[in-house]
Amino acid sequence: MDQFLIKKRNPVLFPKSAEDFRLQLDALKGELKALIADNPAGKDFYLDTAAQVAVDLRSWLAQWVLVNLVKAEDIEKASDELLTFAEELGGKDAADKARAEIASIAASSIRKMCDMTKAGEANTVWGHDYASGLTYSLRRGARWVTSNPCKIQAFKKDFPEHYQDLVAEIKRENAGADASVMAAQMFTKVCAISARALYPIFEATDKQYGFVCMQVDPREVKNTEAMIQQVDFWYDAMKKELGVEEPNVVFKLPAVEPAFKAAEALLQKNYKLCMTLNFTVTQHAAFAEILSKGSKPGYLVLMAGQLDDQIAKELEAKGVADAKVIARHGSEAVMRKSYKMLADKGYKNLSIMTAAVRGPWHIQNSFAPVDGATFMITTVPGKIKEFDENPAPIASVMDQPVEEKYLEILRTSEVFNKALCSPEEGLLTWENIYDYPPFVAFFNQFTAAYQEIEDDFK
Repeated sequence: MDQFLIKKRNPVLFPKSAEDFRLQLDALKGELKALIADNPAGKDFYLDTAAQVAVDLRSWLAQWVLVNLVKAEDIEKASDELLTFAEELGGKDAADKARAEIASIAASSIRKMCDMTKAGEANTVWGHDYASGLTYSLRRGARWVTSNPCKIQAFKKDFPEHYQDLVAEIKRENAGADASVMAAQMFTKVCAISARALYPIFEATDKQYGFVCMQVDPREVKNTEAMIQQVDFWYDAMKKELGVEEPNVVFKLPAVEPAFKAAEALLQKNYKLCMTLNFTVTQHAAFAEILSKGSKPGYLVLMAGQLDDQIAKELEAKGVADAKVIARHGSEAVMRKSYKMLADKGYKNLSIMTAAVRGPWHIQNSFAPVDGATFMITTVPGKIKEFDENPAPIASVMDQPVEEKYLEILRTSEVFNKALCSPEEGLLTWENIYDYPPFVAFFNQFTAAYQEIEDDFK
């Protein structure tokens, strides 16, 4: 976790003025020197912090505020100052590693996509899909963080001691509360780590980006009132945890029929919503109509990888050669049909969010035309590394038809046909969504993970 780095870099990366930038930079160096003097054993850590802030200055983090206040050459000079500062105090290894990271960021294709979107030459943005490791993504232009029960479990696995400290802290703060309340507070604690790091972006973008997505208890997938109550609970809990009047949170609801009224009620309270467990045009169409009535942007997830996985299983059972490769065009077709549907209806305040990214192809398929709604991608650093190593042209393919040779095979898949059908065709009903293979696969993972979190408090 990078909480110390985040605390030290934010005043430098998000200053009030050019003069404040210089003051914050000098203050950082002075503070790190003092910390080294007080704790010589921590010298390597503190010098690495200086080198890492130098990296941040040469990353996409500088694009939010700093480039509007300070000349590019002065930002670069400040970065070099910090690297020299580290080297002169014995941190050559840290400085060398920082220079390698600076070069990696400069060569990153996903960073180039963010540059192009800022310049109006592209229209796709991306977010971090994990509960830690956020710095890597922020440096390459990530704008938000998603979470779900599986991400909380990953945090537990990655940081077992810190997780147990949080369990103890939550028990102290919620003495006598039900285990379900304390499990919900684990989401508060873990998501708040990312929310603090993102809050300067939330402020810099007039609250458009810099948010954390929090997913309601999947075990209550058919309980409208429970969804509403948990969102209310989390909004108040995050206000308290972050010490802000408006927490930088987007709430994820399942794209199922009981969420119709939940979404309508929550929009009335002015919450920002994202519909998850979403695989089909039918789901997108229904919730687009609801979310479009909200005063804030709304998000429609497309869990592309899980959809493709289930299509591939079906095709493999039929003996289709190259089933996995052909199945990739399943989510591609759904993505393009849904995007056109939203455009035709004029839903400019809605974005499709590609999730469950399996490889560079899902990123490439998410490039949107510059004159339409922004397309969003949520993925993990490993998939960004794959894309950077195998870059594709950053140009929209959203209006291109899927090749007929793939569609001919895809149409033999019941999973694909239900995903692509329009609501009028009725191949997928709200009653049978709970048996739809892509839905079942992720739903079972989410419910098991949430239950395990709750069990930690029993």
